[in-house]
Amino acid sequence: MSKTKILSDYASNLKYEDLPSEVIEQAKLLTLHTLGVSLAACSTAQGKRVMALAKAMGGEEEATILGDGSKVSCVHAGFANGTLADIMDWEDCSWTGHPSAAAIPTALAVGERINASGKDFITSVVAGYEIYERIAMAMQPSREYDYRNRGWGLTSWNIHASAIPAARLLGLNNRQMEDVIGIAGALTHIATPRVIMSRTDFDKYRYGTNCMNGITATLIAESGISPFPGFLDGEMAGYWVAFSDQCDPDWYNRGLGKKYLIMETYFKHWPTNMWINQPLDCIDTIMKRDGVMPDDVDEIIVRPTLDRRMVYKPDGYESIFDAEYSIPYCIAVLMHDPEPGPNWYTEEKLKDPQILELTEKVKAEGPLMNMIDAFLEFRAGRYPEVSVEVRTKDGRKILQKIPFPKGHPKNRMTIDEFKDRFRRAASFTLMQDQIEKAIDRILHLEEVEDISQIADLMHG
Repeated sequence: MSKTKILSDYASNLKYEDLPSEVIEQAKLLTLHTLGVSLAACSTAQGKRVMALAKAMGGEEEATILGDGSKVSCVHAGFANGTLADIMDWEDCSWTGHPSAAAIPTALAVGERINASGKDFITSVVAGYEIYERIAMAMQPSREYDYRNRGWGLTSWNIHASAIPAARLLGLNNRQMEDVIGIAGALTHIATPRVIMSRTDFDKYRYGTNCMNGITATLIAESGISPFPGFLDGEMAGYWVAFSDQCDPDWYNRGLGKKYLIMETYFKHWPTNMWINQPLDCIDTIMKRDGVMPDDVDEIIVRPTLDRRMVYKPDGYESIFDAEYSIPYCIAVLMHDPEPGPNWYTEEKLKDPQILELTEKVKAEGPLMNMIDAFLEFRAGRYPEVSVEVRTKDGRKILQKIPFPKGHPKNRMTIDEFKDRFRRAASFTLMQDQIEKAIDRILHLEEVEDISQIADLMHG
């Protein structure tokens, strides 16, 4: 049996009753976290633009635009909500990218279209994660791959985290599910480093377009095409050749149905690139424990040197994306404004003289840690150790090391911490009573008869 068929059969046949309790709980926490950070993004300039664009695209009133409440086609709701999910870079991180930014918005949009139950929603999200992760892991490039010039497929294979939940919710049969895997593969973004290197906020739209294209792939398969089998299979004709110099086909069904890769998710505690969360954990600890304030700082040393994450711009940062990837900026804004959210990335903050003055004091020492090596550590169950040393004007040297960032599978947030992060993120869009209702409903998602009840709570 082909690997593509094994995956399509699994996705089609998976039942809610098959899922371990901890996997169900994980899917609910992913939903809570992803919807929260999406609501935080609604107040940003880019969030407002994408909501307006989705409304202009329109279509039959099938699904809700988060934060706004307008109803558009499920395709266009997926576009808006997938983009919102990544604007703050606050969603999950798996070994291979951000599956929640595709799986959750898609499952909500398509689920709303068909009035899916909470159990069906959960099952579709788990199916999306398990298939997506294995497709992505099968084609990870070797250590020698020229990812700087050829790109890494982080936002490419992400489309399957959208297409699988959509196909699952629409009840596609095994053969149609195999067609979906092929159509989604054919609609995949090219891998190019130019987008991320430019620091353009267009990068955020790639998650929205993956949702849009993943749902579209499913609707095409549902409408009927001649067979499109075996898209993942084969040496030179396989999907992987577009993104990698190698393929490990054993990954496609490794531990399928037994080892749930959704459990390896890292929930980001801070709205920044994942490799910046550790330095922020260090600074947060030093501020709370040692009472260090911005005016006390003479110098801040981060070890090791994280590849392309020490961006210092004395004249200010051009976009949210530009700032999210800067350790100096994120440390400085945390010290000046300890409560995270879109407030970190306003136009005023990005060019604030006091924040920029502190960014100049943040330096890196030690060997270069490139991103390929960092991800290899993550996949091996380890994590690159990061330390931050604050040198104060009164002569103190305060060192803090963090082996695993808050939210990592080996340093999980508590349920109360998940709730508090949702409260903070959602507070920029929802009223307090609505926030508490949303928390209760999402954490009891298996009792929800119609997922539209969740969507109805996601706008002011």
